[in-house]
Amino acid sequence: MSARTDLPLRWGVLSTARITEELLPGFAMAADAELRAVASRDGARAKAYADENGIEVPYASYEELLGDPEIDCVYVPLPNSLHREWVEAALRAGKHVLCEKPLTATAAEAAALFDLAAERNLLLMEAFMYRHHPKTRALREVVAGGEIGDPVIVRSRFHFTVADPASDIRYRPELAGGALRDVGCYCVSVSNYLAGAAPVEVTAAARFAASGVDEALVATARYDSGLVALFDCGMTSPLDVGVEVLGTRGRAVLAMPWYAYREPHGIEVVSEAGTAWIETPVQDPYQLEIENFCAAVRGERAPEVSAHETVRNLETIERILLAAETDAPNESQ
Repeated sequence: MSARTDLPLRWGVLSTARITEELLPGFAMAADAELRAVASRDGARAKAYADENGIEVPYASYEELLGDPEIDCVYVPLPNSLHREWVEAALRAGKHVLCEKPLTATAAEAAALFDLAAERNLLLMEAFMYRHHPKTRALREVVAGGEIGDPVIVRSRFHFTVADPASDIRYRPELAGGALRDVGCYCVSVSNYLAGAAPVEVTAAARFAASGVDEALVATARYDSGLVALFDCGMTSPLDVGVEVLGTRGRAVLAMPWYAYREPHGIEVVSEAGTAWIETPVQDPYQLEIENFCAAVRGERAPEVSAHETVRNLETIERILLAAETDAPNESQ
C-alpha cells in the first residue's frame, strides 16, 4: 500500500450524501481513522455539512479534496453511475478508496478499477457494511459447521419504500438505479458468500417502473454444489428483510441481516437437537468496516470484501438483470 500507514489514517468524503451520516459514528469510534474533509459541488453546502458534523476541512469540489496531500483515504457515496469516474480519479490521485455498493454498474468496470488500484499499490474496497458484522460470520459458521445438515436453500429478502419515485435517483436508469442494484445486491452478496461461489444458473422476473428500472424483482440462483438461493427485493413495500438457510437437518434464521446493528442480535438455529439462539455482539458495522479498511491499508489484515467477491457479485447482478429483461434462464459460460 502507500507509504504512509501510521495512525490515524486521514479520510475525505466525496459528497454530502445521506448515507454518509450512517458512517459518522463509525469514524468517531474507529481509533485508526480521522474524518478530516468533505467535498461538495456546492461550497456553501460543504461548509454547512462540515460545521454541523465537526469535519475540519470543507471543499467546494471533489477535485480539490483529491488534490489534498493530507488525505490518505477517500469514501465515495455518490450515485451508482458516478462510482467508476470518481473511484478512478481518487486512485489516480494516490488515495485508497472505500466505495459504496455497488462498486460499479458492470463487472468489467470494477475489474479495471481493481487492476488500477493494484498497479498503484492502493486499496480499493466495496462498502458492504453488513459483511463486517459478527452476525454475518456467525451465519456462515453455522451453515459450514453442519448444525443444520447440508445447506439446500437460501432464502433472502430486502424491501423498502421509496418516498417519491419521481425525484429519487434509484428510479433513474441513467444513474444505474433499480431495486436489484440498490438492495437486491445484499441478497446476491449473501447467497454467493454462503455458497462460496458464483451461481451456474440464474432466473429472474421483475416489475419494471415507467422509467425502465426494476422496482421489484424475484430471482433464483443455482450453484454447482446443489445449493439453490431464492430472493426478492423491491422499492414499493414496507421494510421487509431477512435471511433463512434451510438444510437437510434444520434451518438457521437471521431476522435482521442488513441493518445488522438492530435487534434481534443473533441467529435462531432449529435442528434435530431443538431450537438454539446464538447471541452476537452489538457492534456498529460501519465502525468495523472502517477499521477493517484501515488495517488492510496497513497490511495487517485482508480486506473483508475482496476484489474477487465484488466482481463475482457484479457478474451475478448483470446476469440476473439480463434474465429479468429477457425472461429466460442465464447459464454461466
